[in-house]
Amino acid sequence: MSVSITARSGFTGVWRAVSLLVVAVMTCGWAIAQGIERVATGGAPASSTSPGAAPGEAPGKLAEDDSYQIGPGDLLDVRVYGRAELTREVRVTNQGTIRLPFLDEIRVACQTEAQLGEVIAEKYRKYLRDPQVDVFVREYKSQPVSVIGSVMQPGRFQLQRRVRLLELLTFAGGPGGNAGGVVHVISGSAPDFCDLTSGAPGLVAASASIGDAPALAGDNTAAAPRLEQTMASSQATIPVSVDHGEAKLLAYRLRDVLVGAPESNPFIRPGDIISIPETDQIFVTGAVVKPGATPLRSRLTLIQALGVAGGFAPDAARSRVRIVRQDPGSKIHQELVYNVDDIQRRKAEDIVLLPNDVVHVPSSLPKSMGRGILSVSVNLLNTIPFLITR
Repeated sequence: MSVSITARSGFTGVWRAVSLLVVAVMTCGWAIAQGIERVATGGAPASSTSPGAAPGEAPGKLAEDDSYQIGPGDLLDVRVYGRAELTREVRVTNQGTIRLPFLDEIRVACQTEAQLGEVIAEKYRKYLRDPQVDVFVREYKSQPVSVIGSVMQPGRFQLQRRVRLLELLTFAGGPGGNAGGVVHVISGSAPDFCDLTSGAPGLVAASASIGDAPALAGDNTAAAPRLEQTMASSQATIPVSVDHGEAKLLAYRLRDVLVGAPESNPFIRPGDIISIPETDQIFVTGAVVKPGATPLRSRLTLIQALGVAGGFAPDAARSRVRIVRQDPGSKIHQELVYNVDDIQRRKAEDIVLLPNDVVHVPSSLPKSMGRGILSVSVNLLNTIPFLITR
């Protein structure tokens, strides 16, 4: 009886072993087939890199690019954990280097705080076991930008990270009350250790409506006067780029910058100068209710300018309104005379005013004399009751 039980148990063990072997062979065969199919179709295992990173690029690369990059003039605080004698503050030289104990000159320009900490730690591994190094920027001096013109708080600012044009204008308090309609970004030719931006996006040349002004270098003599026409015309195509060799001028519409339009809100580079010129003006003088200067922020005609000035005074000579205009770059004055009554009756065309035009409304001699006589008569009538009672 015991022999049959032992035989049956041995048979059962063999059967289980054979079953496990068959399952293992089938599993290996399936895995090999899947691998062959993947190679044949060009597939590849999924990468653990984040979707926004390029192949072979670390997941934190995009965030790293927005970190402050050290430059000449910055004051650094270098701390070596457990080594107080190696911890110190150092100023970056004009060549973008620093010196530390036991180490040769280290080029630090264009590196972030974290990157520089790793570089210094690697160099100290010759003398220390597993050194821990931290780097902090104490003073930011290497990336100055300036904001001038019609802004609330013009001045010089030190960039501590990548900043776009609109954000920088907010640092300066925003446009002033007399700000024109254009923002200028002037980029100089000073050496730039760290190329923070690959170029201002969205720059296009001025359209044919302003005389086919060149977008870049090549015809600089023609570019300058045409750029002035571009700034004066409310219909000009902006942004405009003009390269004068040593400096590059970019112009954007102020209203597009203030709404954050991507093509008008570039990253600002170290050394850039942002300028908002004051708006052009026209002047209305003579026999009007409110004589004075009027901002020329958009297209303005003679009738509109007189309306802004409150209209004519009672003794105004409406048929002899003069416009005094000076040609840019010359001392020649041009005088134009218009009959406003004819313009209002549509017998003459309403003229568009140009920057710095002077609109003078003379007084009519007969009207002035009539008003003088009437004033004297009223005064005499007021004195008659006093004489009678006396």
